[in-house]
Amino acid sequence: MYASLGVFGPNISLAEGADWQRFRKLIATPFNEQNSNNVWDETLRQAHDMLDTWMSAGSSPSASDYPLSTIDDSRTLALHVLTYAGFQKSVPFKVVDSAVDQISTYRALSIILRNALLLMVVPHRLLALPFLPATLTQVAWAFNEFKRNMTDLIEQENILISQNKPGSGTLVSNLVRASEDNPDAVKNSVDNKADPKLHKFKRLSKDEILGNIFVINFAGHDTTATALAYGVYLMAAHPECQDWLAEELNHFSTARDSLDWKYDEVFPKLKRCLAVMLETLRLYNPVPGIPKWTSTHSSMLRIQGRDYLIPPQTLVLPSLMALHTHPRYWGDDSLVWRPSRWIVTSVQTENDPSSNGQTAFDQEELLVPIKGSYIPWSEGVANCPGKKFAQVEFVAAMASLFKDHRVQPLAKPQETLEEARLRVLDVVADSSVNLLLEMENPGSVSLQWTRR
Repeated sequence: MYASLGVFGPNISLAEGADWQRFRKLIATPFNEQNSNNVWDETLRQAHDMLDTWMSAGSSPSASDYPLSTIDDSRTLALHVLTYAGFQKSVPFKVVDSAVDQISTYRALSIILRNALLLMVVPHRLLALPFLPATLTQVAWAFNEFKRNMTDLIEQENILISQNKPGSGTLVSNLVRASEDNPDAVKNSVDNKADPKLHKFKRLSKDEILGNIFVINFAGHDTTATALAYGVYLMAAHPECQDWLAEELNHFSTARDSLDWKYDEVFPKLKRCLAVMLETLRLYNPVPGIPKWTSTHSSMLRIQGRDYLIPPQTLVLPSLMALHTHPRYWGDDSLVWRPSRWIVTSVQTENDPSSNGQTAFDQEELLVPIKGSYIPWSEGVANCPGKKFAQVEFVAAMASLFKDHRVQPLAKPQETLEEARLRVLDVVADSSVNLLLEMENPGSVSLQWTRR
């Protein structure tokens, strides 16, 4: 069922058995703390510029040529963060056509992600036929250009390895180094030490690196962008959550300018920001089901003390919505979006002598769900290697947007603000699954950003 994802080459989505283990180990390596720091910094830059664009669009008629679109702009932010984390190409949020032409990697990736399904169904060589319209031939161009640029990056990294020089720290750089036979080339980005565990695996070929780079971008782009867009809409309907988030941000972010926030100092403390993501994914996961496949062997599944034998060649598709809204795990308000359910607060306060000077914010912890009751990134050995990447990106965006600003829906004539907020919730609830979960009519709601 995943065969179409092999458009650029073999990858983890297609692998089984020993090959899957090899891909999983090597692909997990690039998602390290150095990469998380890159994601944090770039997301803060992109969110800062996105907010400036939204503020201008909401206050200046001259900005009407750049319409406010939470859905499209969330996709732009996610694409730009991927471009930087993957290839160290920083693109301005409000990019102009002339700049796009100068950054062919960005332009090619943008076209590929917009037309991924087409590329999976139609061979790229057919899309290059000269009598086809430009909208199709540019997809063929993007395929070839992206492959050429990635091949160049791989070769450049191999040259650095041969010269015993450090890499750039990007996803591509780390992926190449993780699959390198030379132990001295495979250095952990944090402590600069070789990881001997990687060398029992056969190195990735160029096609396998290309294939996995594509899957990482394909899987990580729309999912994160969708989660961010849903989060913004839901926050617009819940002003009390915006204030709740701002309390945490004002307490922990000592630097006034969000661009000065340090990943290792700020991110681990923003538990409320992460709670917004966790709650959004609980009710509105971009991927409503996570397919599991028994392949050539049967598998035993134990449910409530009973064993069930799942035969070979069987697809099992757990429903995340049913699991994530079951009152057994989430209470009587399981269908209500309430991020505060994820925060467990210690009984100690800042006035308690035993708290060692900690404030109530310092003592907030994230809820640990019952095992198996919350699996937006899957679970176990097959969980998503980009989980931390997505969390860092979402938290950085939310923190940048809501520290000093608030958002609300624009009320229609004769409509109160409270009625407008209820209309936002109706728009969010009116969602369906195409490739991913999508709101049917998000453009029917206009959002306005103001400074606190």
